[in-house]
Amino acid sequence: MGDLRKRISEDEGSLQRLAAYIPGFTGYRERQIRRKADQLLRDYLVGMIDDIREDIDEFLNRWTREHGLAELDDIDRVRRELGKVRDKVRFADYGYTGWFDAVKIKEDELDALYDYDLAMREQVVRVGKTIQALVQAAPESVQGTIREALAEIDCLGEQVEKRDEITTGLIPE
Repeated sequence: MGDLRKRISEDEGSLQRLAAYIPGFTGYRERQIRRKADQLLRDYLVGMIDDIREDIDEFLNRWTREHGLAELDDIDRVRRELGKVRDKVRFADYGYTGWFDAVKIKEDELDALYDYDLAMREQVVRVGKTIQALVQAAPESVQGTIREALAEIDCLGEQVEKRDEITTGLIPE
């Protein structure tokens, strides 16, 4: 995945380039590009999480057919917890301040937020690997793998909570 900030700038049309000549608009436009890139990155993370949830759904169906209701609540708990984290990522604050706000969020702060979200991708990958281990686990090791999956999901949830703290610190009250 390339740097979305650069791609968005390159894809701008002539109207956006013309608007760059308006005093004060360039800084605003640069912040908007950074916000849009962060939003696209978070949408990408949500897509990754959705793919992981599909794996869990398929596993739930197969597990129910092969093993009945044993462990079903625990497996469903993994799915629910992942869904909660997914929604937090999807609806996370994106560091917005309006055109006329006295205090502006700086480009470097928005870049740091983008980099933080990019680092969250690594945790999403770890969650996906743990879910794959769950899908392939032997029935006697499912409980242990469920605990591992929940721990990885909790870690991702903590990263999202930390992100909320970061954005709260960026946005003036």
